[in-house]
Amino acid sequence: MSEDDGKSWRYLNRPAESTGGFVGNPPSMIKLKDGRLAITYGFRSPPYEMRARLSSDDGQTWGEEIVLRTKAGCEDLGYPRTVQRPDGKIVTIYYISNERYRERFIEATIWDPGKAEIRQRKPSSKE
Repeated sequence: MSEDDGKSWRYLNRPAESTGGFVGNPPSMIKLKDGRLAITYGFRSPPYEMRARLSSDDGQTWGEEIVLRTKAGCEDLGYPRTVQRPDGKIVTIYYISNERYRERFIEATIWDPGKAEIRQRKPSSKE
């Protein structure tokens, strides 16, 4: 968190307990038109997914995980970039592979943060 326009920072919390696997996955975070924060990231352990979380208190707390894309072919996925469209929907772009082919490709998920609770799920105990 920064209170001086990014000149200095202090640790606030960890939005996601884990991004899976042995290596991290750089997230993408944006401030939505309604003031909430949205963070998107790849989860690099089975079931290999692209996920998001929302915060309505400037990152003090984070909502449940929102699964944006599931069933990737392997742990090599992520590096999302996220923007909000004028209609309020969010576009998250990332690289991923599917179960049939191990070759990675660029994919996008368009999602509605106002209806995100429909797509939320709690992580299993294995995560």
